[in-house]
Amino acid sequence: MKKTAVIMSAIIAGSMALPTAANAKNEYPTFPTRPKDIEFTDLPEEEQQAYLEGVEAYRTALCTAYQNGEYDWDFNLDGEVNALDTHYPSIYYGEKSLGIEQDEYGLKILNGGKEFLTVSFTNEMRSKLEENGDINGDGFVDTFDGGEMLKVFYLAQQHGDVNTDGKIDARDASKMLAFYSANSVNIESDYVTEKNMEYLGDLNGDGKVDSSDASFALAEYSKLATE
Repeated sequence: MKKTAVIMSAIIAGSMALPTAANAKNEYPTFPTRPKDIEFTDLPEEEQQAYLEGVEAYRTALCTAYQNGEYDWDFNLDGEVNALDTHYPSIYYGEKSLGIEQDEYGLKILNGGKEFLTVSFTNEMRSKLEENGDINGDGFVDTFDGGEMLKVFYLAQQHGDVNTDGKIDARDASKMLAFYSANSVNIESDYVTEKNMEYLGDLNGDGKVDSSDASFALAEYSKLATE
């Protein structure tokens, strides 16, 4: 196969090994459905509310099962489940859409620098995605499945642990400040980083991530260090 690099946005979070399921086939909760020929905002208010509650229940069930080790989401077969695995459904979908298969893909790491990581994509990985990658049950393995994985992965982490290394410390505060600084000068972040900060970085609950959240993280680190 030809080795052609495709640049994609990714974040390589700190490794956090989580239990994976022994069963080959994951059983996922059912994602709620709604009429496709009507704009969501045109639905009756009670139907909108019911749908949103259904999505919330779906994600809660998905997150609980994931934390209990019921899902095998180690799609890159490195023995760990982390944010990098959430990009493999997109890689798979890209191959299917273009009708090509490649040995390697270049991932751009948005972790304070602009480095590149070359990752392999093997037939074993493709088979695992075909078996377990359709997380929202729409019949396709694609970016939306990676998005659901990403939400669950971050929701399963400790609030404030933005680098997902299992603890809150100065590294997390530094990452929050880097994100805040980039936003302050209108530098757009990639989807993974945005979700990372949305779910884990807003420690004071004011709807944004800034220096105040970094101060909260440092205060929590100091408290834990003295206990």
